[in-house]
Amino acid sequence: MKKSGDIAKELSDSELVRQCAIRHNTVGDLSSMKVCYLLRHHPNMSVSEIAEFVGLSVSATSRCLGKLKVVGIVESSKQAQTVRYQLQNNPFTRQLVSEMEPNQ
Repeated sequence: MKKSGDIAKELSDSELVRQCAIRHNTVGDLSSMKVCYLLRHHPNMSVSEIAEFVGLSVSATSRCLGKLKVVGIVESSKQAQTVRYQLQNNPFTRQLVSEMEPNQ
């Protein structure tokens, strides 16, 4: 068994723990959660489409998407002149999606 000092050092040095904290802080915002929920059910939406449904300005939505992109929650693809967004497929977003599902 590891000593408590070793475990504390492991946690303080863990990049995974740091990234998870950053992601949860970003997603913890209600607007960000609405964007994630929307993209969960309707992937490949443009900034203006997302803004309309979420009830934010296009610039606020763009900032929100930028933050979500930096921490690896959303990704974008360009189709002609339009940038479309979807959730990334990674363990964090899969967990997030499962938490958004209604209890059966």
